[in-house]
Amino acid sequence: MAKVVALLLGLTLTFIVGFSGNALCAGNDLVIADFEKWPNNLGGQMGVYGSLEPKWEDKAKVPYSWVYAPDVVGYSKDNVHIGKQSFRLVQGLGANAVESWGSFGMDMGRVVDAVPVPVKIESKDVSGYKYLAFWVKGEKGGEHMEVTFRDANAVTYTPQFKYKIPDATTSWQKIVVPLDKIKGKIDLTALDNVSIAFGQDVSNDKGATVYLDDFVFTNSQ
Repeated sequence: MAKVVALLLGLTLTFIVGFSGNALCAGNDLVIADFEKWPNNLGGQMGVYGSLEPKWEDKAKVPYSWVYAPDVVGYSKDNVHIGKQSFRLVQGLGANAVESWGSFGMDMGRVVDAVPVPVKIESKDVSGYKYLAFWVKGEKGGEHMEVTFRDANAVTYTPQFKYKIPDATTSWQKIVVPLDKIKGKIDLTALDNVSIAFGQDVSNDKGATVYLDDFVFTNSQ
């Protein structure tokens, strides 16, 4: 009997514990990335592009865009929402500092064919959710961002739709994107990619820095 009770308790916890095991979320929420593991929680790849791309040989002395983990120089737990890791974006200090655009992208499924362009991935049906939610913290406050989307109909990596979100503050704030704002513009039954635009194209200066954490599709705000 004790084994049965333990099993039922374990199953219950798997439905109510979200993100990295410290935050509660609804059992039917879809976590894209909590940055506690690689690749993202759906098995899809993550990457930084354009002016956000790191210059790896300088990473010990120059802040860079990538997973923000305890081994990063100057690491502070204040820059992580939940768990031990988040994702840091740094504008214009890396390998392609002069690029006029920069973005951080998360594929929505497992990469199954890396030869064609665009890369073929298993699209996700998120039409049953009301919101995309995630957390943001700015280093100085006032950093600008756009959320961009791409579905299975895209023929290039260019975003099909952009959604402006509030500027970052120096405290962690929850960003909620109502998915009804993008219905008809993006096929939510076949979503391929969610990205954050954070380059000069959205008016960020060189060195602008934000921390991102806990991306999830949800029906609650």
